Amino acid sequence: MKHVTLIATIGSVTAIAFAGEPAPVQTATAPAPAPALGGWFAGAGFGQFDSEGSLGELTNDIDFDMYSLHIGRNLGTQFLGCDLATYLEVGYLDGDTNATIPAPLPIPPLLPLPPTVADVDVEIIPITLNLLAERTLFSGIKGYISGGIGYAFTETSFSGNSDSDGGFYAQASIGLAYDINEQWEIYGGARYIYLGDLEIGGGLGDAELDDSVGYEIGLRYNF
Repeated sequence: MKHVTLIATIGSVTAIAFAGEPAPVQTATAPAPAPALGGWFAGAGFGQFDSEGSLGELTNDIDFDMYSLHIGRNLGTQFLGCDLATYLEVGYLDGDTNATIPAPLPIPPLLPLPPTVADVDVEIIPITLNLLAERTLFSGIKGYISGGIGYAFTETSFSGNSDSDGGFYAQASIGLAYDINEQWEIYGGARYIYLGDLEIGGGLGDAELDDSVGYEIGLRYNF
């Protein structure tokens, strides 16, 4: 009886040894995630400015509507607790005012003619490189400040004449931004712009835009 039990035990062990371990379960490997753009963003904005400009003999207010497009990238670094980013912006400013156009010199003995006040249309296309700093204030609400410099192309039209020029351009903004979700955010605040001396021609001399502060609003998408 003992021999029968021993033989049965050896047979069982041998059967298990030949059967081997259970085949491993094959698991599907998850596909690698698609590469992301990594901190890139793009947006568009609108603003209005009541600028103090000098044209010819008059110092007038020039009302501007501003449209802008920008694209940039988060730098992945901080300064004084603020997230830093840089972006390139292209704008379009459309404004109008009036200016005094001196009358041509009379031929004696004719009396001098009075100057003419003409409507002046001013178009400005600035291209700037900017640095943006943002800091979270509350849940979903951030404060931002930005500044940039670049070059502006201008065209001035008056009395059937037009003249093109260009010059140094600078701007600065401060305001608040709100995260709608992980991709979309809206922003709004104040913007200051400065445009250096420009030769307009037509007897109007130089033009300069300074003390130009207005509001801006915009929408931005984070990739």
